[in-house]
Amino acid sequence: MTEQQISVNRTLVGVIAALCLATGLVVGVLIDFANLWCAAFIRVGLVMGAIWIALPTRDREAAWANLSPGRFIAVLVFSVMLVSRPRVFLPMLVGIAILWFFLRPRKSSRMRP
Repeated sequence: MTEQQISVNRTLVGVIAALCLATGLVVGVLIDFANLWCAAFIRVGLVMGAIWIALPTRDREAAWANLSPGRFIAVLVFSVMLVSRPRVFLPMLVGIAILWFFLRPRKSSRMRP
């Protein structure tokens, strides 16, 4: 398979996000905020807005440009744990912070020849 670069128009993503949020608001005001379409438009608008924020601009790289695969997996696991089990998340975070403090590489105080 050949690698292809797909260019994403940041402005278009922002417009789609704004339109979805506005449509969800209009449907919620006119019909009901508990409506299926209102919820769908608002959720898609929020996700597109998050993608719009993360996309690169002329002045900065994309938000995920310097993200390693290990950090990505850690963020994903912790976000799922935070949403599904918030009482378990804080003690695990403290435990991982303590392990990181003791297991991280230390700078050597010895002078190297």
